[in-house]
Amino acid sequence: MMFILDLNLRLAHLIQPHLQAISLALVATCLVVYGDKVNGFLKRLVSSWVFIARVMAFILMCTFGYGLLALWSQPLVYWGITRVDFAYRPALLFACFCFLGILAERKRHL
Repeated sequence: MMFILDLNLRLAHLIQPHLQAISLALVATCLVVYGDKVNGFLKRLVSSWVFIARVMAFILMCTFGYGLLALWSQPLVYWGITRVDFAYRPALLFACFCFLGILAERKRHL
């Protein structure tokens, strides 16, 4: 039992300097999995617009919208991860990525 706890603490120390990148990976994965919902919402919103305006709205959403979503939500995810006790972080991150993998599988992204 002590071996597992020691391994968990070592893993927690290993991932500590990479929490910013891990939180960005979680946000990016969520954007990939749910990007079709955002695009569908935008499509319904601009369906009555002229062709050029629809294309420009799609370009702006893909270039700036997703970037801003990632930029603004990554610090919130990082903050949430850092609020979890040090010993539970590896299990939490593993569970989050498994959950996102299950969501991606259900949405036929895998």
